[in-house]
Amino acid sequence: MTDEHLPSNNPVKSSWSAWKWFVAGLLLIYFLVFMPTPYVIYEPGSAEAVKPMVEVAAGDDVEKGTFMLTTVRRTYANMALLAWSSLDKNTQIAKKEDALQGRSEAEYSTALTFMMSGSQSNAVLAAYNKVGVPYEIVKHGIFVIYNDPKIAHNEFVTNDRIDTIEGIKTNGYEDIQNALLNRKAGETLTVKVEREGKLIDVKATLAEFVSSQSPDKKRIGFGIQYGEKKEIVPDDSGKKISFKDSDIGGPSAGLMFTLELINRLTPGDLTHGYKIAGTGEITPDGQVGIIGGIQHKVVAADREGAVMFLAPEGNYAEAKAKVDTMDTKMKLVSVRTLDDALRALDELDAAGK
Repeated sequence: MTDEHLPSNNPVKSSWSAWKWFVAGLLLIYFLVFMPTPYVIYEPGSAEAVKPMVEVAAGDDVEKGTFMLTTVRRTYANMALLAWSSLDKNTQIAKKEDALQGRSEAEYSTALTFMMSGSQSNAVLAAYNKVGVPYEIVKHGIFVIYNDPKIAHNEFVTNDRIDTIEGIKTNGYEDIQNALLNRKAGETLTVKVEREGKLIDVKATLAEFVSSQSPDKKRIGFGIQYGEKKEIVPDDSGKKISFKDSDIGGPSAGLMFTLELINRLTPGDLTHGYKIAGTGEITPDGQVGIIGGIQHKVVAADREGAVMFLAPEGNYAEAKAKVDTMDTKMKLVSVRTLDDALRALDELDAAGK
C-alpha cells in the first residue's frame, strides 16, 4: 500500500497572500499619487485671446488677428508627475517654498489676484496716456495681501481692507504713510479692518525694516504687503474700460492688455490679421518690465500658432535660448517700451504686404 501526498488547499494562506498584494498596491498608489512632495512643476500653459477679456464701452471692435497673453501652468508634484516631468524638456521642477516664499496658499492666491488687478489698471493708464484719453483715478481702498513672517506681529489676515489706523481714514498708500508718520517701532496700534463684510478692530505692532525701493534706508511699518484697488474713470464714458473675471493671476499680461486696449480705443486694426503673443509688465508711462517663466510662454505661444512673440528686453536672452531649440517660424522681438511693441507691429504689417 502506498501513501499518496495530494496538494493541500490552504484557504488561510492564499487569503493572506492576496491581502499582501492588495496592501502593497495601495502603498504603491499612495507613494506615486498621494504622497506629498516639496516640489512644484512649471510647464507651458495657455496662449489666450485678450479681446474676450476686456470691454470698451464704445470701442472699435475691428480685429482680424489676435492679441494673446501667455501663461505658465503650475502644478503640485506627486512622485508620478516628477518622474514623468523629468523626461519632458518643456517642464521645470522647483521647490514649492521658492514659489510661496513663506506665504500660505491663501496669501499666494491673493497676491496673484492683486498683481493681475494692478496689471489691468496699469494697462488702462498706459493705453489712455498713449492715445490721449483724459481720466481720473478713483481709489477703493488698501488691502492686506500677506504678512512678512520675519518681521510682522499683528492680527491681519489676507484680504482685510484697512479702514482706519488709530482713527485715521486710509483709502490709499499715501494715507498709510500719513497715519504712520512720526510713529516708532514697537508701538502697537489699533487698526479697524473690513473682514467678510464686517468692521472689526485688530492690533498691529510696528516694525523697522529695510525698504526694498531704497536698500540704504529703513522704514517703519506693519511688515505686510499691501494691495490697492483703484478705478480709472475716463472723462468720455464711451472710452470706459472693464475687465471680465478670469482665473489668470499675476502681473505679466500688462503689455498685451495695453495693445488690445489701444486697438479698441483707436480706429484700424493693430493686429494686421496676425496672431501676436507676448508678455511683460507695463507701467503707466509705457515701460515694459521683466517677468518669470518666459521659456514656457514662448512654447505656449508657438503651440497656438503665434507669428510673433513680444518679449521684455530683460527676458529676451532667456526667450531666445528656448526658441533656438524649437522647430518654429515664430518671430521673437525684444521690447523695452510700448512704443517698441507698436513699432514691431507696424514692421510686421509692412513685411507682410
